[in-house]
Amino acid sequence: MSSNGSNENDGFLEFYASEALTCPRRIYFRIKGYPEKWPEFVRVRLNQGVNTHNVLGEILAKRFGFELEKHLVLRSNRLGFEIHGRIDAIGDFPIEIKGKTSLPSKPYDYHMAQLNIYMRWAEAEYGYLYYIKLHEEPMKIIRKIDFSRFPIVKGPNFRAFEVPYDGKLFRETLRHFYNVKRHYEKGKPPKGEYSYMCKFCPYRYLCYPDDE
Repeated sequence: MSSNGSNENDGFLEFYASEALTCPRRIYFRIKGYPEKWPEFVRVRLNQGVNTHNVLGEILAKRFGFELEKHLVLRSNRLGFEIHGRIDAIGDFPIEIKGKTSLPSKPYDYHMAQLNIYMRWAEAEYGYLYYIKLHEEPMKIIRKIDFSRFPIVKGPNFRAFEVPYDGKLFRETLRHFYNVKRHYEKGKPPKGEYSYMCKFCPYRYLCYPDDE
C-alpha cells in the first residue's frame, strides 16, 4: 500500500482505520450511507470521550511535542480501496487514546488493528494504546497520571500498553476490508458479529427492526 493518497479518491472505496476488525455489517451500512441513530447513552459517552481526548492531547502536545489529529491515507491500487485515519497523537511513534467506562486488562484486538494501521503509515516499530476511564471532568482522572516515565505512563483509572507493529495483523485487516468491499459491490450486507457491541451501534435499528 502507498501512503500518498490524493485529493480525489478516484472512485476508491474509503474505509476508516477505526473500523479495523470491527463488525463488517456496520461498516457496510456506513458506506451505503444509511443514517446513524446513536442511542442516547452512547452520545453521552462520545461527548465524554471527546473531552478526554482534548485534555490529554493538550498535555501530549505541550509537554512532549506530539502532533495531534494527524490525518493519514493508505491506498491499495490492487485492492481498490483507501484507509483513512486520524492519529490522536504522533511523534516518533503513534499514540491512540481510548476512553472507556471500564479499563481492559489487555488491549482489544480491533484497537490494536487500528493502531497497527497508524504504525504502518508512520513506519514505526511500535505504538501505544492509552486507556483512560471516562469522567464528566477528565482532569480529575488525568491530574493523577504519572508522566515521569513517558511514554509508559501510569495512574489510577489509566492503563498504557506498548504495542509492536504486526505485519500479519495488517494483512488480516486488509482482508477484512476487502471482504466488505466485495459485499458492497454485490449490494448484499455481510453477516454481522451480533455481539454485546450491537447495543452501541448506530445501525442497530437495521439489524433489529423489531426493537424500534
